[in-house]
Amino acid sequence: MTSYDMRQTKIASKYESIPRMNTDDCLNTLTRIGEKWTGQGVAMELGCWLGASSVALLKGLNKAGYDKPFYAFDRWKANAQQVREGWEFVTSIGQNLLPQYRKNIHPYINKLVHHKGKLPEILETADLSDVLIEVLVLDAPKSEPVYTACIRALHKHWIPGVTILCLLDYNFYQRKEGVEREKLLAPVNFMIRNEGCFSSIHQKEGESAAFFRYEKPLKEI
Repeated sequence: MTSYDMRQTKIASKYESIPRMNTDDCLNTLTRIGEKWTGQGVAMELGCWLGASSVALLKGLNKAGYDKPFYAFDRWKANAQQVREGWEFVTSIGQNLLPQYRKNIHPYINKLVHHKGKLPEILETADLSDVLIEVLVLDAPKSEPVYTACIRALHKHWIPGVTILCLLDYNFYQRKEGVEREKLLAPVNFMIRNEGCFSSIHQKEGESAAFFRYEKPLKEI
């Protein structure tokens, strides 16, 4: 585990003209992961906000010839923090952000499959019966019980030796204390329980995000 200190993460206000909350290292890593797409599964993101991380991944996927739908799940309902960070795009709490998300990613995507609602419930209603996942970005699911519920819903769609888990708030717990910290340890505890099932492909000191390859069936969810 790395030491996560927001003072070390210089976050610019926008990425490709889209407000963002991720660092350059995180977004550049998503692009590199997209560039290595093998064609065996789809890319999926849980927690998309205005689309900066989606675009970073799609830029890489497009270079690799991505020809499958991009699956996006989010409430797309603005909260107070998003109003503060969203510049001219987000003006009021409760604002429907899906139209702006679609507009922001439109230049980079051929087919979008979006599901608007609360996680993990929207995963239960999505038709994923024949879907294999090659790249899975987890942003919104970062604490219990939502994190484990999302993993339980999606792990059967992973491809051993192929699927990449992009955990954008893996080290976010280090900013919190008490009960909230314990809940935010969900992704870390999951990796501990499933030691040997994943290999680390990128994790940088001072960064919140961590990236792993799924290697073999889980021991415990």
